[in-house]
Amino acid sequence: MTPPYRYVAAWMMATLVWAAPLYALDAVAASNQTPRLWRLAAQEQAMLEQRGVVLHEASLSSYLQTVAGRLWEQVSTDLNAPAINVVVDTRMEAYAYPNGYFFLSTGILNQIENEDQLAMIIAHEMVHYVRQHTAVLYDHFQMSIHSTGLSYADQGQRDGGLAMKLKIDAAERQADDEGLVILKAAGYCETEVLSLMSNLLNSMLDQGGGEAVGQLENRIKTMKSLIGQARDSVSCTSAPVGSHVFFLNRIAPALLANAQSALTCGDWNQADRSISKYLVLNPEDARAYYLQGEVLRRRNNGDGKNQCMESYKKALKIDPEFPLAHRALGELYFKAGRFQTAKPYFEAFLSLAPQDDAREYIKGYLRQCQN
Repeated sequence: MTPPYRYVAAWMMATLVWAAPLYALDAVAASNQTPRLWRLAAQEQAMLEQRGVVLHEASLSSYLQTVAGRLWEQVSTDLNAPAINVVVDTRMEAYAYPNGYFFLSTGILNQIENEDQLAMIIAHEMVHYVRQHTAVLYDHFQMSIHSTGLSYADQGQRDGGLAMKLKIDAAERQADDEGLVILKAAGYCETEVLSLMSNLLNSMLDQGGGEAVGQLENRIKTMKSLIGQARDSVSCTSAPVGSHVFFLNRIAPALLANAQSALTCGDWNQADRSISKYLVLNPEDARAYYLQGEVLRRRNNGDGKNQCMESYKKALKIDPEFPLAHRALGELYFKAGRFQTAKPYFEAFLSLAPQDDAREYIKGYLRQCQN
């Protein structure tokens, strides 16, 4: 189900499903709907902010804007430069609103290995933005409904599933094709696109991606063909040495946020992937070791206590006043029947976290330890 804050961005895909091929449309017609769609986009972006899911990290935002700026220099348009944002969401998503606001999920950043791959994601969305796909297709769809007199549902049934798939594929193919041109013009390594798509495909297979797997497989074939046709002009065979670590350092805040979100969702594998990457870069972060301990504890349903205890203890070694690690160790020792060992951890937690919602039940544990 599409979240409520994704209406306008998702409308592009919904309209792609029903609309005629993009190439046959007059882009001028998009101006009829542009003001309305831009207002809707602004409303949704305000909702994202209100829900607190937009990740505000100055260093990360600056880095993403720098990459986007390098790509935008290769684009000829009167539109304003896009604003790149990150939303805390474990799903692999990237989308462009018609008013120039792009959102990358922490889930997709977790799958990207270097700046070249990131650049392709952004370049792809730039094509959707510059072409104003949302407005063009929305306008065309409205004209189609009015001319036939059919409802939205009836119009969809008339077009049929195959037509829907063809139109989606056509739009994505254009974004891939023109995005690759922008990528190469900006001096990025185009062959890294194949590694990116392979990573996304493997993740989809792990998650049971269904029809999306087949769509991505077709896009990979097309991209291989595009890169193969330009073999003489291919500028590189892989990203520069060290680009992986450089990139991870720049997106580290997104990795930590994604680990926390994946932990909340119960996606242990993704949480572990994010936190492991983060800890390689930041081995002195107490919160990261606490999250690692949480992943180990919950994924193993309480088994493997020694592993998660080690992570909690590392957190306290770095920051002896980190309350959540005290609470976690107290709970583990309590459940193991080691009440006197648990007691000081519970006491430390109550002292360090005077406003925490868990205080009352921790007080109950502490009373049992004392008795």
